[in-house]
Amino acid sequence: MKPFFKFPPRPTLPAPLALPFQLIPGAVHSTVLTTALNVLFAGRIQQSSEFEFLRDRVLAIRVRDAKVEYRFRYAGPAGFVPGQSDQPPDLTISGAIYDFLALATRREDSDTLFFNRRVVMEGDTALGLELKNVLDAMDPEALGQPLPSLLQAANQCLAAYERLSHSDSPTP
Repeated sequence: MKPFFKFPPRPTLPAPLALPFQLIPGAVHSTVLTTALNVLFAGRIQQSSEFEFLRDRVLAIRVRDAKVEYRFRYAGPAGFVPGQSDQPPDLTISGAIYDFLALATRREDSDTLFFNRRVVMEGDTALGLELKNVLDAMDPEALGQPLPSLLQAANQCLAAYERLSHSDSPTP
């Protein structure tokens, strides 16, 4: 029997759910992200030069379906700091929220997402490739809590959605 409703294979954030994100100024988004990055990578920032290749390079992450852009840069021992909106990014990475979650949870290979243009890099692609390699080499479990728990929850949500989208049973 044909299903009454078919879920798309890769969902996008509906416009009504994206609206609250759009009402928050970009600087607030960037501050929240840099605070999270500094907590997440605190040990690596203080004890290694792992992110030194990013020093004073402006990065932008665009979540297309949420219509949100995060701008930040690495400032050495100070960690990650928000970027100014008037600073052009050296590298912009854009994608849908689903694809970023698939990337973060490693449900999908980063190369596949990039080659299929679901996640797009613009600007200094050598910088982007170096960043991708550093992130791919990291063990999320080694970063400590709360990241593994958050990634596990995101992974479970993606798995539930995939089960629903592949279901052949009719939806009431």
